[in-house]
Amino acid sequence: MSSDNLQLTSDLLIDGDVDRRAYFAQRLTICSEDYRIVQAADGLSGLETYDLERIDCVVVELDLPDMSGFQVLMHLVKNAMRPEAAVVVLTHLSSPALAELAMNNGAQACLVKHRVSGDQLDKAIQKAIAAVPPTWKEGRAT
Repeated sequence: MSSDNLQLTSDLLIDGDVDRRAYFAQRLTICSEDYRIVQAADGLSGLETYDLERIDCVVVELDLPDMSGFQVLMHLVKNAMRPEAAVVVLTHLSSPALAELAMNNGAQACLVKHRVSGDQLDKAIQKAIAAVPPTWKEGRAT
């Protein structure tokens, strides 16, 4: 089911688990033809990709091979009260304390992989993008 947007939404999936990353990329493209999915296997390459490309939303795993997903989150969202990046945490870690910490540090959603469908991830991404004013996204430093 395609969204009513006439414009592609660029989403960056940062996850060291290639199979799970590919699975959720596929789920998102099934949810909407309007997604352009970019993938990164670790935090550093994800941050480099974010700096080089127009990305509307970052979906990040907290448990990355080279750094914590929290480090990625803190790099992307300098001020949780005025986020300049739409970030959704999608992790295999199912700790309520981690979810709360992610949300308090600027993530618009924190989802647990084995409890989320492609449709739920799609809705979380759309909500995250809507929560970050476009002027902040456009004005982000690269």
